Amino acid sequence: MHRALVIIVLGLALIGAACPKENEVPQRDRTSTDLPPPRDPDIAVQEELDAARRAGTVEAYDFFLARHGDHRLARTARRERAALTARARRTPPKND
Repeated sequence: MHRALVIIVLGLALIGAACPKENEVPQRDRTSTDLPPPRDPDIAVQEELDAARRAGTVEAYDFFLARHGDHRLARTARRERAALTARARRTPPKND
């Protein structure tokens, strides 16, 4: 009887050691690939410049430049904005 009790206690101890505790969260592998890799930031900036081009307004270019004034595409945006304002000055206003 004593031997059976020792075997049962040892068996329960082994099972308890193998199972996580109630409030214990299992640790995840630090090299988990659950999340996709980050997106290339240059692609996002290019998409925002494309959106400013589609809008075709000085305000859209100003918004782009306020967000990305130090990006390499800012020079292009400034040039396109200047061309847009020059065209607007040459075009007479429409009479409704």
